[in-house]
Amino acid sequence: MDTIQKGNIKQIQAISLYTPNLEQSMAFYKNTFGASELFRSNQTDGSNMVGLSFIDGNTEFVLHDSESLKEPDIEVLVENVKEFYHAHIENEYIDWIQTPIEKPFGGHLAVMRSRIDDIVLIVVGS
Repeated sequence: MDTIQKGNIKQIQAISLYTPNLEQSMAFYKNTFGASELFRSNQTDGSNMVGLSFIDGNTEFVLHDSESLKEPDIEVLVENVKEFYHAHIENEYIDWIQTPIEKPFGGHLAVMRSRIDDIVLIVVGS
């Protein structure tokens, strides 16, 4: 097995997308592409979220109906968030929106934006 370097991304952990009709979208992905439901949750803003998984199960496909979060979220998994952050802290092509913080249920997260393409990544890991 290859060794994961401190500055490398291991995998895309989750993709979260807005949909105006959660039930219809969820049925489409289940019935058309064989997705299975992982979880459902009600958010504090009154919106709803459903996590789906496809056959390989490596990436969560999350659908939500929050009007205030219409931009896609891409969550990437790294070995260690703080080490990843320190490996890239001086990279002129990265803006750190959120430096590493501890997640309430364990692990850490940070948020970065690439100056190359303006893509925002949520970085998660230990």
